[in-house]
Amino acid sequence: MLDKRTHLLLRRIAELCADGSYQIVEERDLLACFPPKLKTDGEGLVHMLRYLSEHGYIDVKYAEEGVYCLSPLPEGRMYDERTDRERAEGRKRRLHLFLFTLLGAFAGAFLGAYLAAVVALSGGA
Repeated sequence: MLDKRTHLLLRRIAELCADGSYQIVEERDLLACFPPKLKTDGEGLVHMLRYLSEHGYIDVKYAEEGVYCLSPLPEGRMYDERTDRERAEGRKRRLHLFLFTLLGAFAGAFLGAYLAAVVALSGGA
């Protein structure tokens, strides 16, 4: 499981290399994918690229003075697709949970009102 910064970097590399071939990318293009809250520097970027490369997510052909030749590997593309699919399934699950909770609440309220009406009409209470 990748941390948030590394996942954002992997996603950016996949976007830049959409056709699956090697692309020459400058450091500033890669650093632009991080929001201000998760800002990182060139040294952090190098560590993340090394981690992605060592774990088979990307291939780094060369890295010289802030210029990189990168390509996402199949494992890297599958990771991004898998996390997107899991996120969509989570949203779908929460929607189902919400709808069934809402349906149960309405059914319980209706049944309670019906029983109260039956008791009141039968002369009880």
